[in-house]
Amino acid sequence: MAGMMGQHDGVPAGPFESEPLDLGRVLARPGVPGDEVVRRCERWLVDVLDGADVALGASDAEIAGLVAAEGWSVAQVVGGWVRRAAVAGQEARAPVRELVAPGVTRVR
Repeated sequence: MAGMMGQHDGVPAGPFESEPLDLGRVLARPGVPGDEVVRRCERWLVDVLDGADVALGASDAEIAGLVAAEGWSVAQVVGGWVRRAAVAGQEARAPVRELVAPGVTRVR
């Protein structure tokens, strides 16, 4: 993945050194109107939030729509933050095994 942490539907999660265009390539197909691309972008961002177990209220979902309307690169960066934070949280919660004596392991 060379500098990219995780992917969702082939969309890299960053970190990004330049404006990402990957989500746009996934969402914007020939013949798809702009308002449909925005709806797809909003759905993608909400799916990323759901995948990270972020509970969404009505206002949260509305703001996700506003972020999506700013453009797919904005949504991809915000989605990348969420996905990277979720991965970091999972790694932090992973049990740690510690050898405390020959043949004795402690899990914390």
